Amino acid sequence: SMSKFRNFFRCRRRRGSSKKDENNAENADKTENNDQESNKKNAVDPEVIPTPLAENENPTYFHVGRCAKECLLQGFKLGVWQLICSTLTKNGYLLSTFGEAYPDARDVFGGVEVFKELGNFTLSQSWLTPREFLTELTLHVDSSYGSIQTSVFTKDPITFQSKLKLGFDLSPIKVELVVPIYKEPLAMGYILATPVENCLVGYRTVYNLDEKAFDMHAFCLGYYNGKTEVGLKLENFKNLRGSIFQRINEHWAFAVKANLYSRENVKQVSVGGQYDFGDGTLVKVRLREDTRIGVVYQAEISKSLNVMYHLGFDLADPKGGAHKIGASLEFSC
Repeated sequence: SMSKFRNFFRCRRRRGSSKKDENNAENADKTENNDQESNKKNAVDPEVIPTPLAENENPTYFHVGRCAKECLLQGFKLGVWQLICSTLTKNGYLLSTFGEAYPDARDVFGGVEVFKELGNFTLSQSWLTPREFLTELTLHVDSSYGSIQTSVFTKDPITFQSKLKLGFDLSPIKVELVVPIYKEPLAMGYILATPVENCLVGYRTVYNLDEKAFDMHAFCLGYYNGKTEVGLKLENFKNLRGSIFQRINEHWAFAVKANLYSRENVKQVSVGGQYDFGDGTLVKVRLREDTRIGVVYQAEISKSLNVMYHLGFDLADPKGGAHKIGASLEFSC
């Protein structure tokens, strides 16, 4: 089914922003960055919000603390607007387009993707507005996969990169690796185990071939029983992050994320809650340590349309402080 593939197009969608852009975007979610592989020198493992698991699929390293990340991160970093459209043709081709303005209306980014399943193979071809062409060919065999990913930048000078991704799901152990082939500076991977029911323990590493040094050593511990979630991640023995998510009933839930320890004295705390109306509609509120407060409304208008709106302001100065408004529409047919 279409849900099993790893969408190369989507994982590359968020650009690495400049320092100026980060300031303009109120320094939102300092560790959030969906384009994890481009964040080569970040001392803190970027927050990756993983896609929902398919039936009988085991979690990944990034699913540790997933419920808290969805409650406190997803939607709170929308730009001015975001538009996503996907169409499945009669011939089985999945056509996707997206565009967004981030962090303001003058900075626009977008792309187009064609995706096709061919037996045990999947093929994806994408084009992004920074004049980048992406190709991914993946082979799925039972619970394992291997894919070759290439990236061509057509800016002057033209550059080419290639890497191999491998995944092995040998319950109760899951392993994913990224192996450089050509001009790809990072080798990375993780191993995740489920020693007992509802518990996860794992290790992740990133090695920089250009600098011939490790950029990342990270350990994780997670627990989730359907109502209560606890996540811990220790990165480079310098930063300890933790999160708690608790469902109170079928409608209400709350979450807390915090840096429990940082050698660089980075203080980050987010608390929030959500109310699920049960019909695909969700309202979330989040308060950060810098008094920034945000509200997200997301709803499933129909089977082919999902919407999300975000409003953010400074609780210490609601009138004179920075304000942020964002909207997202996702169409599928």
